[in-house]
Amino acid sequence: MSEIRMPKMGDGMEEGTILRWFKKEGDVIAAEEPIAEIETDKANVEIPAEESGVLTRILVPEGQTVPVGAVIAVVASSGQDTSSAEAAPQATRSEAPSPDEPSPQVSSPPTGTPRAVGEPEAERVKASPLARRMARELNIDLANIRGTGPGGRVVERDITAFVQSGARQRELPSATSVPSQAPPAPSLPGTDREIGRMRKAIARRTTTSKQTIPHFYLTMPITMDAALRLREEMNTATPANKISVNDLVVKACAEALVRFPEVNVSYTPEERIRQYDTVNIGIAVGTDNGLTLPVIPECHKKTLRQISAEAKHLIELARSGALTPQQMSGGTFSVSNLGMFGVEEFAAIINPPEAAILAVGAVAPEVTVEADGSFQAHHRMRVTLSCDHRAVDGLLGARFLQEVKRLLENPYELIS
Repeated sequence: MSEIRMPKMGDGMEEGTILRWFKKEGDVIAAEEPIAEIETDKANVEIPAEESGVLTRILVPEGQTVPVGAVIAVVASSGQDTSSAEAAPQATRSEAPSPDEPSPQVSSPPTGTPRAVGEPEAERVKASPLARRMARELNIDLANIRGTGPGGRVVERDITAFVQSGARQRELPSATSVPSQAPPAPSLPGTDREIGRMRKAIARRTTTSKQTIPHFYLTMPITMDAALRLREEMNTATPANKISVNDLVVKACAEALVRFPEVNVSYTPEERIRQYDTVNIGIAVGTDNGLTLPVIPECHKKTLRQISAEAKHLIELARSGALTPQQMSGGTFSVSNLGMFGVEEFAAIINPPEAAILAVGAVAPEVTVEADGSFQAHHRMRVTLSCDHRAVDGLLGARFLQEVKRLLENPYELIS
C-alpha cells in the first residue's frame, strides 16, 4: 500500500486545494497517470500516480484544502488489505468556508515585560524559517502567535495576521508605542466579492515584502533612440519573431547582472547574502486573476532573440492559465513593465527572496538640452530600480542602473 500526498509545487507553497479527482475509489491506475488536479497559489496542476495499483481510498474530497505533505489518497496493489488506511486529514481551509468557520486566531500578548526574540522559549516554538526571520526583523515573540500551519507550525501568514492585528505595537515598550490601528471606516453600502488563491497569494507576498524588506528606489532616464532603431532593423529582417522593448530591457539587465553579480543576490534568513551563479529573470505578466512572474532561466547565456521567443511563450501560458510552478520559480531578479499602458514612471514591490526589481515606464518623445545648449528631441524612458537595502546599497544599485542605461543606449552590444 502506498500513500499519495499533497505535493510541494513551488518554493512558497504551504497548502493546496483538490479541484477534482480524475479517478474514483476502486479504479485501476497506471504509474505517471494523472489522478487529480490541485490548485496552488500560482497555478492549477495535475498530479500523477507514482506507481500502478488500485485507488482504494480518497481521503480529501474535492474543494478542500490541506497542507503540503498531507495524505490525500491511498493506492494498493490488487488484493492488498486496505483496512488500516488512515482516516482523512482535517482540511486546513475550504475555499468556500461556512459562515461559522473561525478565521485564523492571534493570541493576545501576555501582560508584563515581553520576552526578546531568540530566547530559548521562543526558539522552541515550531515555525518555518521564513516566519522566524520575519519575527526577528519585526521584534515579535513567536510564543505569542498561534500557528495555523501543519501541526500548529507558525508560518508566514500567521506573522502577517499578527502584524495586521496591531498586536506587535502593543508588545513594544510604551515609550515607542503607536496607535495600533486607525478608527474603523464608516459602514458604506457595497458588495464583497470572493477572491481566488492567486490574489490571496499576491496580497500575502506584497504585504510581507513591504513589511520585512527595507525598500529604496533609484530612477534614471534612458535615451532609447538607438534601441528603437535596432529593434526596427531586427523586426524588419525577421517579422515572424519581433523584438519588444521589454526584450531589450531583459537582455540589458541580464548583461548588467553578469557585470554586477552583487545585485543578483538574496538576503537569507541566516543573515547572509546568497549570490546566485545563474541569472534567472522574472517578467511580470498581468492576467484576469492577478499578476504572475514567469521566469526566463539562464538569461545571461541566451541571445536577444532567444529571450524574446521564451518571453512570448511564457506570456501566452500565463494568460491561458497554463504556467507550471517550475516556470514561476527560481527567479533571481525581476522586470515589471507598464510602459505599454502609458505609465511614465512607477516603483515596483520586490518579489521575495530577490533583492531587486526594475520598473519600466513608457518610451515617449522628450525635448532635452544638449551640452552645447541646443534643444533636441529624443525618445526617452524612465526606469526605477527597487532594492533591498539589506543586500544592495545605494552606490551598488546606482552603478548597476548606469550599466543598464549604457547598454540600452549602445544596444548593438546586446547582439554582439
